[in-house]
Amino acid sequence: MLPYAPWLVWIIPLIGSLIVPIIGGINPKARAWFAVVVSFISAAFAVSMIPDVLASHETHGIDIAVTWVPSLKWSAGVLIDPLSVLLANVAAWVGSLIMLYSVGYMAHEEGLTRYYFLKLLFIGAMIGLVMADNFIQMIFLWEVVGICSYSLIGFWYKKPSAAKAGMKAFVTTCAGDTALIVGVLILYVQAGSVNFLEIKEIVEAGKIGLPLLSMISILVFGGAVGKSAQFPLHVWLPDAMEGPTTVSALIHAAAMVKAGVYLVARTFMLFENVHVWLMTVTYIGAATALLAATMALVSTDVKRVLAYSTISCLGMMISAIGFGTETGWLAGVFYVMNHGLFKALLFLCAGSILHATGTTDMKLMGGLRKSMPITFLASLVGIFCLMGVPPFNGFWSKDLLIAAALEAKLYPVVFMIGATCILTAAYSVRWISIIFLGEEADYLKHKHAHESPPVMAVPLIILAAACCISGFLLSPFAHYMGIEHEAAIEMAPLTISTFAILTGAIPSYFVYYRKAVSPEKFRSGFGGTIHRLLSSGYYFDKIYVIFANGLIKLGQAIFSYFEKTTDKINHIMADKAVKFSQELLRLIETGFIDKINYVIANKTVRLSRILLSYAELKGIDKLNYLIADAGAAAFRSIRKIQTGIISWNTIGLLIGLVALFTLMILL
Repeated sequence: MLPYAPWLVWIIPLIGSLIVPIIGGINPKARAWFAVVVSFISAAFAVSMIPDVLASHETHGIDIAVTWVPSLKWSAGVLIDPLSVLLANVAAWVGSLIMLYSVGYMAHEEGLTRYYFLKLLFIGAMIGLVMADNFIQMIFLWEVVGICSYSLIGFWYKKPSAAKAGMKAFVTTCAGDTALIVGVLILYVQAGSVNFLEIKEIVEAGKIGLPLLSMISILVFGGAVGKSAQFPLHVWLPDAMEGPTTVSALIHAAAMVKAGVYLVARTFMLFENVHVWLMTVTYIGAATALLAATMALVSTDVKRVLAYSTISCLGMMISAIGFGTETGWLAGVFYVMNHGLFKALLFLCAGSILHATGTTDMKLMGGLRKSMPITFLASLVGIFCLMGVPPFNGFWSKDLLIAAALEAKLYPVVFMIGATCILTAAYSVRWISIIFLGEEADYLKHKHAHESPPVMAVPLIILAAACCISGFLLSPFAHYMGIEHEAAIEMAPLTISTFAILTGAIPSYFVYYRKAVSPEKFRSGFGGTIHRLLSSGYYFDKIYVIFANGLIKLGQAIFSYFEKTTDKINHIMADKAVKFSQELLRLIETGFIDKINYVIANKTVRLSRILLSYAELKGIDKLNYLIADAGAAAFRSIRKIQTGIISWNTIGLLIGLVALFTLMILL
């Protein structure tokens, strides 16, 4: 492993995205090649981790963490295990080839600094998402991926349909993200940790009750439903074709939609014993696969057919993981790798077609195999992979998936997957026949369609070669994932897949290549009703518009009610205040204050009279009488001392003089 590879594999693209504007300002021509070099450097770091994964099976991965939020016991870390390194390599290598392809495909577009900034940020965030060892770090990068997809889908933002498609993708996936965040918060409250491995130990110890764990599992799965465009949140992915084809390739093959499958595969170790989660994942995935395949059958847009096929394939991957078996999990993850290769190939072929013809309308195409032989052969390889034709990688993936469903005895799912494979073969043959086979269309005669330049053709050749080889790597792949499984061709899955391919491909071949029957015959009567139903996507968009408008009207009604109620309360309070003020003013104007003054004056006079009566008659007069009576009594007592004898009078006088003289001396 290269030094610090688990960190640098995703940090390098993130930092590189910030340098893109600087490079673009210095030399616009170097901007694209700088992004390509950064992408391949990241891919080199990704592949360097594989030997360490092979050596760490006994310890179930390597968890490297650093303290992030100590108060909440959150750490930022990377988990080096088979699943994370696999998805990191898919995102890095497929992303690098798409980046190389972009050099030619986007050469004459405006806003390329923004484009390469977002592409590198997208790749870095996707790799960081799968390398994260905890939910919080994963969710943070999960949202960065969502913002990048919104910005890249709406890259041509001056085009109203592109701007709306970007917003539709963002809003729809946010519905699932909300469920994911709520589920993770409940899980954190119960477990006290957000680390995957720590939560696994807590769940295995039975510290979280099954009913609560079931609710958490469904909420977390909601995030995967949104990101991987599963029913009922699948409506955003077909409209995402409004962005550049290279963006579509990255979203469908290496990033964004693979994030949902990764989440299901990662949380399998937490919820593998939750029956309701397994059944929900299995049947939502299988139903989505079948539903999307029917819509792909009638689409006339080159990229939309591939978009519906992506939704269908994602459904099968997710369904396989939900089987609850080791083989099912292996089948789902193996399909992730193979699908990343052949779907990137098909989208880049679609980009070459658009680059040569200037349209994605299949009704204007035909006979391109002669003018675009490399693209035709590459498309043929991709279509064979999509159909599951041996020995291409899609064959090994689908057969393993069918075998896993039979092993789990999920026969309704086997039927749904079989029906999906029939439809897949039908729309695949239809796609290749209308675009490449037959006579050259009149529209193309004036376009002078030609093969793509080498910078675009080389990624096609590399991906086509990988699609031919990767299917044979099932046994080494199983060993890498730490699962004992030997690749073998089993009769039951082979019979089902062969029957499905022939049942779907042969009628489509006669209708769209041999033209033995006109497709218009299937669009009359009841067939026309079915065709309109499928062409409109089962009216999901209209249903959501009605639902959204209903919510808006309900909100407006509630707002209007509260507004009117508030107005009434305000009016009542205002009326009461006015009446009170008027009454107060009337009292003042009619002499209220004067009356108060008169009352106070009268009371003061009465109080004064009472005080005068008590003070003069009962107080002062009585005091005077008491003083006078006391004086008279004293004089009568003194009068008794006077005898009239002169000697006594003289002695009294002398005593008085002595006393007076003594006082004078002392003082």
